Amino acid sequence: MATKYFLDNTRDSQAQILNQEGKIYSVTTGLQTVNASGYMALKLTNPANSNNMIDIIRVEGGSTGTMTLDVLRNAALSVSGLTLSPCNRNWDYSDNSSMIVEYISQASDPVSGGDILTSFTILGGSLDIKYDGEFIIPDDSTDKRFIIRINNDTSETNKISIGVTWIEV
Repeated sequence: MATKYFLDNTRDSQAQILNQEGKIYSVTTGLQTVNASGYMALKLTNPANSNNMIDIIRVEGGSTGTMTLDVLRNAALSVSGLTLSPCNRNWDYSDNSSMIVEYISQASDPVSGGDILTSFTILGGSLDIKYDGEFIIPDDSTDKRFIIRINNDTSETNKISIGVTWIEV
């Protein structure tokens, strides 16, 4: 195990220590083609009784054109998506995240229900949002879902990627 080099109590220092302990994970869709006025959704599920609290710390990605991004709590996907495998940010640890991750890209909105926690428009380019504990997905007796829904707001094909980084404790 790595030595804990950071002794102050800043958020960056705490994240470094958690990463040294193998508790930080990330996942990305990679660059995907989203049709004109189409949708892409990334769903992270903290399964029932996982014994892990999930702290979303970053959402990042980008697009070649205008898109609207919504963050939703406990929404559902209307169809099953493609499964993605989370990666531990510390290569000395296995990629055994408790989160179940999938994404889908299609012409119609694949998301239903849930609560919109935040929504904004991106005019193209990169996206890097640090949430620093604003979104906590608790361990519970039922599945808890965190969904990012993206709408391609253009009348042309758009290249879009989205990634999420989180802490599991």
